[in-house]
This record gives sequence, C-alpha cells and structure tokens, in this order.
Amino acid sequence: MHNFKPIKQIKASSEVGQQLKNAILGGDYKAGDKLPSERELIELFQVSRTVVREAIKSLEAGGLVEIRQGATGGAFVKHLTFERLSDACHDMFMMGKLSLPELCQARILIEPQVTRMAAKNCTPTQAIALHEALRHENDSHAYPDTVALRSEVHYLLAEMSGNRFLEAIVKSLLILLKNQTIKFEPPTDEIHPLGLHDAIVQAVIEKDEAKAEAEMLAHLEDFNSRLKEIERRYIKRQSDS
Repeated sequence: MHNFKPIKQIKASSEVGQQLKNAILGGDYKAGDKLPSERELIELFQVSRTVVREAIKSLEAGGLVEIRQGATGGAFVKHLTFERLSDACHDMFMMGKLSLPELCQARILIEPQVTRMAAKNCTPTQAIALHEALRHENDSHAYPDTVALRSEVHYLLAEMSGNRFLEAIVKSLLILLKNQTIKFEPPTDEIHPLGLHDAIVQAVIEKDEAKAEAEMLAHLEDFNSRLKEIERRYIKRQSDS
C-alpha cells in the first residue's frame, strides 16, 4: 500500500502571506510600493487582525517588506536585492564554508565581464549617472559611509550589464564584502584611494568594451592586494592585543 502522508491544514496567515508574496514576486507590487493597509487586508482576505499581522511579519522576516512606523507608515516592498542572497552567504562565512579570498576571486571572475557588458549598453543617461557617482565619491571620509560612496560605480555598472542575475550576484558580493571587512576599519584612501574608478568609467562611457574589462580587472587586482595587507595588519593587531 502507498505510504500516504497525513494532510496538514494550512494556517490562514501562511495562505495570506503566500498570496501577498506571489503578488510581490509577480510584479503587482514593486520596490517602494506600500501594501494595502491592515484594515484593507482584513477586508480583502476576510480574516482577523492577528492573521494579517502574522502574515506581514513572515514577509518582513523573509526580507520582502519593511515595516515603517508613523502616520504614513505600513508595509513597504523592499528591493529584492541581494540582501537575501548576501545574508545566506554571510551564514556560510560564519560556518567557515566561505572565505574572503574566495569572495575576492569571484569578483575578479565576474565583474570585468559585467563591466564589458556595461560598456556595450551604456546610454547617455547612464553616463551622467556614472559621472555623478564619481563626483560624490569624496563627499565623506567617515567610515563606513565612504564605503557606500566608493561602491556606487560598481552598483551602477552591475545594473547597466542588462543581466539581472549577474546584477544580483555582483550586488550580493559587494554587500558581503562590506559586511566581512567593516571590522577592519581601514583608512579610506588606503584601501580605496580616490580616482581608482576614473579609467573604468571613461572606458565604459566611450563604449570601449575591451578597455573597460581590462581596467576593471586591474582595479580589482589592486584592491584585493590592498585588502589582503589591511587584513594582515588587522589580524596582527588582534593577536597582539
């Protein structure tokens, strides 16, 4: 006789959460959009306030929405970046299943090709965005604000690649790199001096695919060398203290 399994009744909150999740992933609600209010959801699903709140909490835990307080608050759809992917990788770091050298190697294998694609696709509007990112790289020397400013070019290039999967990978790698190296607190101009992106951006805007790829490769090799030295000094400080 076939080994049938008992039927489990699905919780109402799980069903509500799944329907909302499907609506988000299906594009009915885009990043930044506000979900219907708690009262509206109660009426739409014909369920209790508790059920709706449990459903929203499950979406928040899954990284799909963020809860904002106040008169204009509510549940807002998050950008489905890359935080979820980087969070999973962070757990693997904590378990010793991933290392910083592996992360740096992945960037060297992926980002130069992504930059080549960005050069091929670059539009006048995107060129302006790249120039703006360069212009603001030195707006702050406070750590870790400076990390975000000097990573913006990488984020833009990922978006310009035209490949959403590669975009997600690159952005996840950048988030993961920031999370894994923030403890080093290196001087900004030591790990990432101003101007390192200039040649990359110029090649991309000129649509010189080969040069854009080569400049990104050279930049990452230089950055990884700097990061390795900074990590070495950090480990030494830890052992001496």
